[in-house]
Amino acid sequence: MNNIKKLRKFFRSFMIDGYLVPKNDEYFNEYVSQSSDRLKFISNFSGSAGFAIILKNKNYLFVDGRYTIQAKIQSGKNFKIITIPQKLPRDVLKTNKKLKIGFDPKLHSEKQLNFLFNIKNIVLKPINKNLIDIIWLKKPKDLIKPFFSILKKDAGQSSQEKIRKIKNILLKNKVDYLFVTAPENVAWILNIRGYDSSYSPVPNTRLLINKKGDIDLFAYYKKIVNIKKNFKKIKFHDESKIEKKLKSLLNNKIWLDSLSCSIYYKTLLRKKNKIIEKLDPIYLFKSIKNSTEIKNIKKSHIKQKLLRKKNQEKLNIAKGLK
Repeated sequence: MNNIKKLRKFFRSFMIDGYLVPKNDEYFNEYVSQSSDRLKFISNFSGSAGFAIILKNKNYLFVDGRYTIQAKIQSGKNFKIITIPQKLPRDVLKTNKKLKIGFDPKLHSEKQLNFLFNIKNIVLKPINKNLIDIIWLKKPKDLIKPFFSILKKDAGQSSQEKIRKIKNILLKNKVDYLFVTAPENVAWILNIRGYDSSYSPVPNTRLLINKKGDIDLFAYYKKIVNIKKNFKKIKFHDESKIEKKLKSLLNNKIWLDSLSCSIYYKTLLRKKNKIIEKLDPIYLFKSIKNSTEIKNIKKSHIKQKLLRKKNQEKLNIAKGLK
């Protein structure tokens, strides 16, 4: 509750009635690092999905049916637990009083917020400073591990072949740039992987590709040291340089992913460019598995089955000893 009180102290200075805290990080990952788990910090809820709304006198924690009981145990003392999609913020916050809810525009897509808060009495106010980060003075440090590349023999297609696919679809749609904001899609197009998620080898990175096939890659610089030698035609940038690059784009037609492009970057780009907001075409490309991927999927299932069998045998032996 002490953290909630600290957060509420900012409400007056930012002229808001509440603040929205999501589970996802700036890359819209479901499983986030310790330093990005702002929802757990403010609510003590450790599940993989959910969001909180902190108001002046009341707090709501929205989770899906998997986590209703867990949320009540971990957070029920300070939060009213709401199960979605049975109820959404637009149902719970429907009052005669106008509420101004602050949010970090780097953590939300416009499509997401329109779905959750489509009611007249709610005004959403973007705040470019994350208020949780301000009060989180002892934020844990993440272990930085470099990205790594996978070979064509394991991916079934080279990154050059995949880049050509994207280049062709941009030319076909008469689009100048595709801004790839989903880390798993960057992983696909460049055949790279990382250690930024506990349960999936996604690399936290973003990518800008133009209709000529030229690429700018943005990531924490220490993570890209090992893969730079594999890509001669890619410009590598520290993630802190992304705003400067996006601001330099002028009078272009830019394709943004409606699922993973934040309001922050969308707002930045549409000031000087024409925005096309729809599903990233990489989702379609990677959904069609090549023969190598199909073979590896089968191998991974067999390996997992053998591992489960081995673990069960160990458990049975342990039980026998008891």
